[in-house]
Amino acid sequence: MDFDRIVQWILRRDPVRWALGAMVVVWSLVFIVLGLRHHDRFGTFGFDLGLWDQGIWLLSRFETPFITLRGLDFWGHHMNPVLLLFVPFYWLGAGAQFLLVVQVLAQASGAVAIYLLARDRLADRWLAVALGGVLLLHPSYQFQTWWFFHPDSLAVAPLLFAYWAARAKRWRWYAVAAVLAVACKEEVALAIAVMGVLVALRDDRRIGALTTALALAWFALSTRVIIPRANGIGTFYESFFGEFGNTPTEVLRSVVTHPGKAFDTATKPDRMDYYRMMFAPVAFLPLFAIRVMLIGAPMLAINVLSVIGYHRQIRYQYSTLVIAALMLATVEAIATIAERPGLRRFLVGLVVVTSFGATVAWGPSPVSTKFRSGLWELTDSPRNDVKRQAIALVPEDAPTSAAYYVVPHMAHRTRIYEFPVPWRPSNWGVRGENLHDPAEVQWLVLDRSVLGEEDKNLLSRLLASEFVVRFDQDGIMVAERVSPPLPPA
Repeated sequence: MDFDRIVQWILRRDPVRWALGAMVVVWSLVFIVLGLRHHDRFGTFGFDLGLWDQGIWLLSRFETPFITLRGLDFWGHHMNPVLLLFVPFYWLGAGAQFLLVVQVLAQASGAVAIYLLARDRLADRWLAVALGGVLLLHPSYQFQTWWFFHPDSLAVAPLLFAYWAARAKRWRWYAVAAVLAVACKEEVALAIAVMGVLVALRDDRRIGALTTALALAWFALSTRVIIPRANGIGTFYESFFGEFGNTPTEVLRSVVTHPGKAFDTATKPDRMDYYRMMFAPVAFLPLFAIRVMLIGAPMLAINVLSVIGYHRQIRYQYSTLVIAALMLATVEAIATIAERPGLRRFLVGLVVVTSFGATVAWGPSPVSTKFRSGLWELTDSPRNDVKRQAIALVPEDAPTSAAYYVVPHMAHRTRIYEFPVPWRPSNWGVRGENLHDPAEVQWLVLDRSVLGEEDKNLLSRLLASEFVVRFDQDGIMVAERVSPPLPPA
């Protein structure tokens, strides 16, 4: 009898909400389980999970927030005040696993925002659920759960909610979502600034103008005042554009005055592959809503004009804001070009098919052809037990230089480095400046099998004069300092 009541209760519930909730829950569980298992089996790295984990831990302990994994102050690296919300959880013992779970849940909530927007724009709740699923199927969006942890990925959902709230003229929710979005990372302010222009043209001139003005002011404050003052070097990320210039103004002027050069750069083969893999999952429909797609234009321009190849690979966090704009433009394109319900159903069905095909071909999910290609750590080898034993030998908060995949498991200490730092700069500071004193390092936790020749030679010198091996099994080594460094010859 009780079972019958439960069935009747379920049948009286809204099936659309059940479908949406089930989709979000299943997606979250899949990638939470994969992510936690990946981390437990040493598939995560110091860059970037370890450095964010250390930075938030330092803030939670009221220590000077200098991230020794990056060689930069927390506020001199990026502007991510949203991470202050994580500090109380670190008082309760949170760490890397917490960051993994929060990011997946934040990403999954983006499907709800797309559902709300599509529901209002298409007047069909089932189609809205399907479009929420399209976001979760996008290969690049799924890859963010593999390449943990990045505040960029946290920004997508509030950005989507802000757009929906503006469309629905729910201005208080719009303000909350927009503030939360720009608090995730400094360049999100550029997307919000463009959104403000759209709001001014379409919904409310005063609110839109205020949004754009405040977003640009925050971007300027972050990149011209806070970050340079915290790192003592300057706006070093703007050096990524080679011959286009070293400031936003220089890059923009170069693009305007030399459009041919910009076009040639933006149409190189790797850029064309990037466009294909980003737009194909949504059947290129955002091209029919270019005005909305402009929300992602600043980040898309950064990715294609940058000299950094990672910016144009769908596996990395640089594509998250582009994905947000793609999804918003997809919904708006369908609403605009398909007035008849039949055509709307066809177009939604089309993007469901293309997004599913893309995730099978390019994504990291269990339905992908790449799932068992080595992306995820799917088995726990006996060597991982050796790694865990090695880590357990190092005293709490002892200054340590460790292998890149060991670092996320030892990041809750004031001084943790990725070997060969601090003896030699590697991903340290901007140009390797101001290295810490190697004499302060008390422990080494290394994997001989991943060391290059130069690092092996350095390790040999250290073991011959300053460190003694305390543990050595299956290539995993722990060494403790027993003497100060030798004076230079």
